[in-house]
Amino acid sequence: MSLSIKQINWTEIAVFYTIAVLSSAPFRLGLISFEDLISLPYGLNVFFRAFRGIGPFIGYLVVFYIINSKVKKEITFLGKKDIISFLSISPILIGLAVVGVENKENINTRFFGFTTGFTLIIYALFEEYGWRGYLQQALEPIKLPVRIFTIGTLWYIWHLNFLNPNITIQIHLIHYFSLLAGAWGLLKISEATSSLLFVSAVHLTFNILMDVNCALLEKIGIIITSVITWICLILYLTRKKI
Repeated sequence: MSLSIKQINWTEIAVFYTIAVLSSAPFRLGLISFEDLISLPYGLNVFFRAFRGIGPFIGYLVVFYIINSKVKKEITFLGKKDIISFLSISPILIGLAVVGVENKENINTRFFGFTTGFTLIIYALFEEYGWRGYLQQALEPIKLPVRIFTIGTLWYIWHLNFLNPNITIQIHLIHYFSLLAGAWGLLKISEATSSLLFVSAVHLTFNILMDVNCALLEKIGIIITSVITWICLILYLTRKKI
């Protein structure tokens, strides 16, 4: 076994991952649905959807604040520059508020678009605290391709989509390889920004396509605007060498 692999606390990673899966599973599998138990005004029940991603965040809290992990926390909530991180989420919040999101509650579509965008950001943050905030850094001693493969595979399993008999093999493969690509891309963005909020904004590209009820062209418009914004922000950070 190489020295780099020996440097990794696999027991701690196992604890993190077990918590990540078990904490999210009841919400991902529909065993717990706050939407059916609590009725919030103005369509705010949409916020409950964020709980599907809460497992990695709970795992992060346990390994760092109970187990006292020695993994360095080099990627933080706001990263290298606060304003850059807040600007990274603006195209999503503004875009969904402008185009609006259809809903069954007959809530104003633009207001619901904003609350949907805010919910998606919270959901992505819950995930990213675990995947990039902890796991990516915990696996840093091993070679990049192996790290990407490990993170992408664990990320795929965590979604528990393999338990859904209605999902085809083709969709599973697309999802899996998308997560491998995402693990690589989000790693690069986290290295450039050191920001979990920025990484969460980019994370939402797939979620906007799959989970938002508005026209496809509107989704693509939001994503293109967001990508242009993110590139400009990263170039600014790179040139300023922040």
